[in-house]
Parts: sequence; structure tokens; C-alpha cells
Amino acid sequence: MYSSSSKSGKTRLIALSATTAAVLTFSVSALEDISQRGEQKNMKRVGHVDLQGRASYQSNVIVYPDGRTIAFAGTQNGSAPNFLKPGSPVEQNGTMIIDVTNPAHPVEKAHIPVPVAGGQAQTTRMCLGSDLPGGTSGHVYLLRDIQGSAAQRSGYEIWDVTDVSNPAPIAALTGIRNTHKDWWECKSGIAYMPGSKNSPPLWRQSQSMVVYDWGNPPAPVPPGSPTPVYAGYPKYIRTYGLVGAQPDGTGAVAPPLDGPISTYEHPQVGQPLARGAGPDDVIGNRIYLAWGGGDDGALQIVDRKKLLPPSYGGTWVGDPDRPTTDDLESAQTGLLYMSADQGGHTSMPVFGMTPASYANFTAFKTRDIVLLTSEATSNLCQEAPHWAFVIDITIENSRTAPPGTRVEQSPWQGPMVLSTMSIDPRLGEQYPRGNYCTRGARFGAHSSEENFNSPLYGKLTVLSYFTGGVRVWDIREPQSPVEVAFYVPVSNANTAATGYMTNNVEVDNRGFIYATDGGGSGLDILELRGKARKIVFPHDDDDDD
Repeated sequence: MYSSSSKSGKTRLIALSATTAAVLTFSVSALEDISQRGEQKNMKRVGHVDLQGRASYQSNVIVYPDGRTIAFAGTQNGSAPNFLKPGSPVEQNGTMIIDVTNPAHPVEKAHIPVPVAGGQAQTTRMCLGSDLPGGTSGHVYLLRDIQGSAAQRSGYEIWDVTDVSNPAPIAALTGIRNTHKDWWECKSGIAYMPGSKNSPPLWRQSQSMVVYDWGNPPAPVPPGSPTPVYAGYPKYIRTYGLVGAQPDGTGAVAPPLDGPISTYEHPQVGQPLARGAGPDDVIGNRIYLAWGGGDDGALQIVDRKKLLPPSYGGTWVGDPDRPTTDDLESAQTGLLYMSADQGGHTSMPVFGMTPASYANFTAFKTRDIVLLTSEATSNLCQEAPHWAFVIDITIENSRTAPPGTRVEQSPWQGPMVLSTMSIDPRLGEQYPRGNYCTRGARFGAHSSEENFNSPLYGKLTVLSYFTGGVRVWDIREPQSPVEVAFYVPVSNANTAATGYMTNNVEVDNRGFIYATDGGGSGLDILELRGKARKIVFPHDDDDDD
């Protein structure tokens, strides 16, 4: 979610559009109690939209310059009528825009289809024009992936979404293979995007990471026009990946990139890492990459300064398309390979953890962690179980011998699995629908929320568990996280035959939780209740739910 001031306490002030110049006040108890019907503990569904029955992957939220809160939901392949347009034309699934200023009454505003049949636009990232270099103040920009073949214009697109009912295309980057969940730095314009160029020299791992500068966007073209492709925009910086992925790599091919997370705009930017060894070992100079998705995974920690060239404040001067092994490793500060049955889907860092149980110890009392999920990929548990992990990254490596450590035989010794956040599928048996493994779709971990500015940050994390729904964990003692809340939705008239499947989750700056459904059930807006809520908002007097 895009950064803006968070609001806490029992009462929240939610600004509406400037044209209404009105402010509504919502209390926890005053939000409309829409049908629950599912299974829940310390969570309540306060809003829902159908997303026109489109199977959805990722949602993201941004606060507009006029105070509105707008959600964007990336969808998966398929098509459906767009009832927001005259005649309800059938459109290929793409990006849904929803006004969630009032979370109890979300309003679908527009749908942006993918450019050709068979593609999909799973992911969304947004920036304010006042932040984006060369952007127009007062405007809002959307960056999304287009996943498909070359004929389907596989790549990435930037849109002007200032008018949420009439989004306008700006530019497309085509010829990128295997796109997926990117990360966009608004203040630099740089995006770190899964994929590789579909031109020689071809990378051995097509879903590596291309780095482009999306700053200084061209003017938008009229809504409904084809998204133009420009020479030189966006500006190419380099392609990066794990050793073995590069064109001249040897041996086993490295696993694919599921998604990176940069800390360049983290609220604690500039603060030293828990055990940083040098002046560049600070929050803001790290990018966390999750590789492998559902198996043969890896967590990679990258030094942003060593990844980028001098023109972007970095030190790298290598070949952007054909790096050597030494070139790739020079930017790497940490590496943890998972077992063959566990992958890396989302890698969310949390810094400066000071667990109360460590109070009487004398060393390593402050910890940095990454919340790493391994994606379940098969229906009805026809695979290995998949979990979410707390990875201790307090020691990033052995190369630099951070304080209190020594140089080891392996230069990458350091990161370790500290604990798991696992859900027993038998927990579903206390409800009429039964064991989570037998409910039709996938069961197991998928993703975590990714908002550094959420009021939950550093206290709770929210995970999606497919048929296990939305699960909330207390991570204040990272070596032993405790589940404190959950919400498991039900199927509706739009749901696929395999049933509901909670896909991705996000948290906005007010603390509302957004859960998309991969089976077409729509977007749920949730809030914490009871003991879980008091961890974040201790002065609330809400009872257990």
C-alpha cells in the first residue's frame, strides 16, 4: 500500500472526495455487519464487492490526494461482462478499481481489461504523481503486469488512474517473458519486475528480474486507446537473478522469481540493520527477493546500492544483460535456500524486533526477520504441505563478519528458519465444511500482506491460506508466533466449481484487511476484533469475537 498517515483508535476519520467535502466517522461497532456465514475468530467482514465475478490475484490500496482510499485488484485469466459500461460488454479480465473510502460500502468504479485474449494482469502497484520523478502533481499512476505470450503483449503497463472511472493508458513495455508480482519505488521511479527480455542473450531462467526506470512518464492517451509502446521508455537498467540464471550460467537452472520487496521507502529508512557491518547496512538499502514459488525456493537479500549503476546512486558498472557469477554475487548480502518441497512466494521484512522474552539476555536482543511464504499449488492437498516461515536475517552472511560473529567456511552462512506459521487442515473439521484439504481448491500458505505503513506492522502479520482463508499471527515473539485471528469465507454464486480460494491479502493504513479470491468470489474487506484488535489498538474496548 502507498504510504500515508495511519489512523488508529476506536474511531476512524475517513475522508471522502473533495467534491463532497465531507468526513464520515466510523466506529468499530457502527460499521455495517454484513453477512458473515463463514468461520471467524477475532475478525469480521465489513465490506464486499463481487469484482464482476472475476478470479482475482492481488489487491493493493492507495490514498488519493483528495483523501479517498482506492483499491486496485489484479485479476487472473478469463472474461466477464463489464456492467460499468453501457451494454455490459464482455471484457478480458484485467484490473478492477474500487472506491473503499467507506469500507462498509465499497463501490466498483472501473475495469481495465488486458489488451488481448488469454492474458492476465495479476498485480498492481500505484504511485502519486507528487512522488514519482517527472510525474504530474495531483495525479495517480498504476503499474501492472501483463502475463501471457509475446502475441498477448506480455510485459508491463503504466496507466493514469487519477479519474478512477476513466483510467487512461500511458505506455507499455512489451517483449518481457514470464511477468509476475513486481515492486515499484515511487520516489525513484525504479521497478523491480519478474521476467526477462525476450531477445538475445536469453536468460536461462526466464522469470528472473528486470529493472526499469518508470519515472518521467509520457502524457496519457485518451481512455479506450491502445496503450502505446515508446522507444526508450521505460528506461532499461539491467537484468538480475540468482547464480545459474544468467545467459552464460552452468549447472542447474535457478528457480523463478515470485516477487521482490524493496525497503527504499520504508518509514525507518537510514536506520542501521540489527547487525549491520558497515555504513551501507541500513534499512532502505536492501531488497528482499522470494524465489521458487512452491518448491526449491530461496530467500535472497540484495544490496540496492550494489545492484544499481552510479546514475541511480549505486556502484554497479557491469553488463546489464550478461553478468558474470561474480557480478551477481557482488550485490548479494544474504542467501537462504529452502528445502526441495518449500518455495519462496512473498518475502516481507520486519526490522528491529525486540521481543520481551529477550530482556534479560546480553546479546542479539534485537532481531531483523523476513516473513517468507511457500505457495501451495495443487488442489485437495495433492502435494507436500506448504507453510509460512519466520526467517531470522539478523546475520545476513559470513563474508562481512558482523559484530559478534566470525567468518565461516560458507560466506552465505547467516539467515535461518526461526519458526513456522502453519495451519493444521484438520482444524476445519470443527465446521460443517470439514477438513481444509477436502474443500475443493488448494490448501496451504500463499502470501503475506506487504504494507510497511500498516498499523499492524511489527506486531501482527496477515497471511492467506487458500481454503484456510485469512490467518492473522502475533509475531512480537518471532521465535514462537501465535495465531490470534482468522476469517474463512464461503462460496457464492460467482465461485468456480472448485470452491472459494483466498488468494492474496493486503492491509491499508487504517488497519482494514483486503482478501481477494482466486475462485471468483470477489473481494472481502475485513477488520480485527477482540484480543487481536487490542494488540494493534490497545485502547479499544471491543470484546472477543
